[in-house]
Amino acid sequence: MNKRLSISILFLIISSLMAYGQQITFHKNVNYKANLLVQNLNKDRDSLFLESKTGEISQVVIFNDKFSKKYDIDSTKAEIGLKKLPLGNFIIQAKVDTKWIIMALEKTYNTKTAVSDLKTSFTSKQHTIKNTGFNHKTNNNNLSYYWVVYQINSSFGSTKSMRLVYKDEIPDLIKKNKLELKSNTGKNNKLLIYEIYDKSQFMNKQFRNPGFYKSVEQTSIFNTEPFYISKSEQRNITKT
Repeated sequence: MNKRLSISILFLIISSLMAYGQQITFHKNVNYKANLLVQNLNKDRDSLFLESKTGEISQVVIFNDKFSKKYDIDSTKAEIGLKKLPLGNFIIQAKVDTKWIIMALEKTYNTKTAVSDLKTSFTSKQHTIKNTGFNHKTNNNNLSYYWVVYQINSSFGSTKSMRLVYKDEIPDLIKKNKLELKSNTGKNNKLLIYEIYDKSQFMNKQFRNPGFYKSVEQTSIFNTEPFYISKSEQRNITKT
């Protein structure tokens, strides 16, 4: 009986992880010149939907340093399934008429969601699971924060975004930027990353002054020397 229960529990764990374990984050191109292309994920967040308001979408390319796939569209609408896309960070390039529109997508394994769902499921069935082999650690102590400034520069113009991220997000951001710099469409993109020492003080000052991160020479709030500077930005960065 115990052996059957163990097998049933293992099967349920695997099924739950397959159902809930993948998460897709899609980053639209928000530049106003890219408004000619509707960019969305479907309701289930497992397909990319694109629709051109002007000419045809001739091609869509999804790639990173380990994966590349090209889709010939030749239509004003495109729906691309993402279920079989491997985990990782990807650049998406859609060609509308003669113009390329750049987007980004991150596909990750959402362990927190999967384990949370499993816990709820087993609690409702009054099962106690021990030694299942699934140990999800979330370290909420001594978290390191970084301020990320990302600018997309293309023939459509430029758009800048700034946000606070955890340390474990930094390698993927740098990897993505280095990949962009190798492409013709993303070679002028810029990425700056600063290490934050005092999140509360930094965010308070940054909200009041969007240029705070580059306006001081020395402070105990954050490291004014960037942790990372993309090659396209190195010749332009200055302190005022």
